[in-house]
Amino acid sequence: MTSEAKQDFMLRISEANKSRMVVILYDMFLTYVKESVTSRSGKEYTLEDLETYRIGIRNAKAVLRELIESLNMEYDIARRTYQIYRFVERELIMADIRRDPEGLPEVIKIMKSLRDAYEEATEADDSEPLMKNTDMIYAGMTYGKGTLATGSRAAGTNRGFLA
Repeated sequence: MTSEAKQDFMLRISEANKSRMVVILYDMFLTYVKESVTSRSGKEYTLEDLETYRIGIRNAKAVLRELIESLNMEYDIARRTYQIYRFVERELIMADIRRDPEGLPEVIKIMKSLRDAYEEATEADDSEPLMKNTDMIYAGMTYGKGTLATGSRAAGTNRGFLA
């Protein structure tokens, strides 16, 4: 994942409520799987491409574990979603073992569908963000031509976190 994508996810997470956080997890999952597919898209690939592929699969599995752990199994829909997640997990494991992304487009399709459903549900959630006391993030043009930089109003200040 590029550093720009990581920064984007960090910003989104700092502003997210519970339902928006689930959508972010789906987006992270899809980013990792798509990176894996892209790294193996050519007929010939290098060891570096294979390592990128495997790291993407490993990170996607970690995000999937987080999605599984966030399910509330008291509800029937959570138990159904769990079965879908287990299928996706098996496909990821097989893609990793075989080092073949053949089943990953189906995984992307399934998870994209679930992500879109959660995205629609977030429109009804107007709860507070999960993270409190976060920095205000703003963006503005820097001295470089056409470049964008982010900054924090509280950068360099002591916010009570001392080691």
